[in-house]
Amino acid sequence: MKTHWEFFKEGDQSFGMFYPRHYILAGFDSYAQAQTAEQELRNQGFTDGEVRSATGEFVVNELESVDGANIIDRAKAWVAKFVGTEAGYIDDDLELARNGGAFLFIYAPTDDDCRRAMAALEPQRPVFARRYLPMAIERLIYPARVQPDV
Repeated sequence: MKTHWEFFKEGDQSFGMFYPRHYILAGFDSYAQAQTAEQELRNQGFTDGEVRSATGEFVVNELESVDGANIIDRAKAWVAKFVGTEAGYIDDDLELARNGGAFLFIYAPTDDDCRRAMAALEPQRPVFARRYLPMAIERLIYPARVQPDV
C-alpha cells in the first residue's frame, strides 16, 4: 500500500491488499451522493470517527494501490484475485471510480452496528455495499452482473 488512512480503526490491509476490517464500503455514482449519505448517517447518530466519504480517485489511487508492494505481497494479491476475493472487488471499485463514483466508509464492528448502518444507508441507494469481516467479505448490496449475449 502506498498510504494508510488514519480514519481506519483496525488498519486497512490484509495480505498486501486493501482490507478495512469491520467497515462497510458503499459505492455511489458521485461524490455528492456519498456526502449526502454520510450526512444522513451522521443524522442517525454515527460520529465523525465512524463514517467518512471519499472520492473515487482517493480510494483507488491511495488506498487500494499496491505499487509499493513487495514480491510476497504481490503473490498474495495474485492468489486473492485467483480465488475471487479482494482483488475482484478492487476491480469493481476501479470501474466505479473511473465513471466518477465515490465511496462511503462506515465502521460497523458488530452485527447490530451493521443493521443500524444499513437501515440508514439503503434509502440512499448506493450502487453496492460490502462489509469487511475478519475472515470474509459480506455482500450487503450488490447488483447482478449483466452477461453479454453470445
